[in-house]
Amino acid sequence: MPTFDYLVVGAGSAGCVLAAKLAEGGASVAVIEAGGSDRSPVFHIPKGFAFTIDNPAKSWVYETEPFGPLGQTEHWSRGRVLGGSSAINGMVWNRGAQADWDGLAADGNPGWGWDDILPIYRAMEDHQLGASDLRGAGGPVHISVQAEGDEVGEAMLGAASAVGMKRVDDLNASDDDRVGFGPANIRKGLRQSAAKTFLRPAMKRKNVTVLTKAMATRILFEGDRAVGVEISRGNGANEEVRATREVILTAGNIETPALLERSGIGRADVLGDAGVEVRLDRELVGEQCREHRWFPLQLRLNRHIGYNRLLHKPSRQALSGLQYLATRKGPVATPAYDMVGFLKSRPGLDRPDAQILMTPFSQGHFSLELGVEEQPGMSIIGYPLRPTSFGSTHIRSTDPMSGPRIVTGYLASEYDRTVFVDLFARMREIVQQHPLVDLVKAESMPGAALQDPQGILDAGMINGGTSYHAAGACAMGSDESAVVDPALRVRGVDGLRIIDASVLPVMVAGNLNAPLMAMGWRAAELILGES
Repeated sequence: MPTFDYLVVGAGSAGCVLAAKLAEGGASVAVIEAGGSDRSPVFHIPKGFAFTIDNPAKSWVYETEPFGPLGQTEHWSRGRVLGGSSAINGMVWNRGAQADWDGLAADGNPGWGWDDILPIYRAMEDHQLGASDLRGAGGPVHISVQAEGDEVGEAMLGAASAVGMKRVDDLNASDDDRVGFGPANIRKGLRQSAAKTFLRPAMKRKNVTVLTKAMATRILFEGDRAVGVEISRGNGANEEVRATREVILTAGNIETPALLERSGIGRADVLGDAGVEVRLDRELVGEQCREHRWFPLQLRLNRHIGYNRLLHKPSRQALSGLQYLATRKGPVATPAYDMVGFLKSRPGLDRPDAQILMTPFSQGHFSLELGVEEQPGMSIIGYPLRPTSFGSTHIRSTDPMSGPRIVTGYLASEYDRTVFVDLFARMREIVQQHPLVDLVKAESMPGAALQDPQGILDAGMINGGTSYHAAGACAMGSDESAVVDPALRVRGVDGLRIIDASVLPVMVAGNLNAPLMAMGWRAAELILGES
């Protein structure tokens, strides 16, 4: 059976970086990825995510348990490909707030403060704006920033500035109220995924092996030590891959706890119901998940400006596609949302507690299947940066292909409900400012008639969605009840670590792709330092 120093289970944002840095340190590494190759153009064209994010051939598409006033479900998608979700996400390069990183360290997780993470960002980045004390240049990940927008985009930025959000060139250079064009991991019109920037260069080394379409079904143990994983290639026969040093789970907030549970590590009642023998009873595996639930605000514009006229039907999409192929520019070359802002949901707060994303297009409903509206429109979505409501994710059976039971937990806390209502009022305040208000005909979603707090919450639950940022299902901590310790070692067994969104006990203020890439780098430093 093949044997390596380290097994990295999952080629996502953290896993690709971790594997590359471990190999750079001289170790032999096998990367085990359940998805396939990222060669398809849809993984590299920025707006290609519309064809991947809800496509079972290219993503893991999980259906949640019913929630909200209508008892609806929704899809939580994760990348089923080299690069993981970094190959299908919206490409907003948000690094998290300094206070959140420092708070993570202060809560008993030394080694994860801003002073530990900032040098990694600076080494990782090749920023369009050049190097500074807070930015990097010459690194493997190119970060682009749009210089100016169309009429609608500029009006949005002007309106946000009018309510006290300072317009900035670099959103990551400050943690104040601010707004600007979203920094994006895009280079010359092409997505810069973790696979492209870290894993593929590492694959040129003789000490890196990548196994695709290989589903990790369970962790192998000798006594209390993890020594490998069992994989399935879908041909009916399982194989074993072994590690002499460590097995490192990087499969994400849904699949990592599922793999632990299939291997006998988790809540005894969950394992018993799924028909799994308990190896280690750990109450918090799969628990304490947090997710950014976004609420939408859509506006009908008073004339044909913005992106709708360019994208609302196949013929227009084809023209935009031709423009992209010729110039690598246009709406196809932009991230999911052109503009990003951080703001306080109400006066008196010491720092922003909410994030908004703005773009000059609108949809008949916030569903990729329904596409862009024909009539001109624009959108703002917003969410609390640090939700306090908990959900969960657990296996139903030993079958790795059966979907987990995902409880969203949205709006379970009074804090989240209050911030949502206050944030929505701030979003409405923005669209009432010049010059944006001069372009607006009406509020098309949810509609200006909706004013009562409960109605606003219900509308957000019905019309909003997941941000694909779920985290915390195997959170780190100094307390013995935490699934992993601050060095990311799984408590109760040897030779097993986790490094993905599941280890975050708090949200680090916004989109998670950049933080997870930095955490993969940091984890490699910790592991190589120990070895």
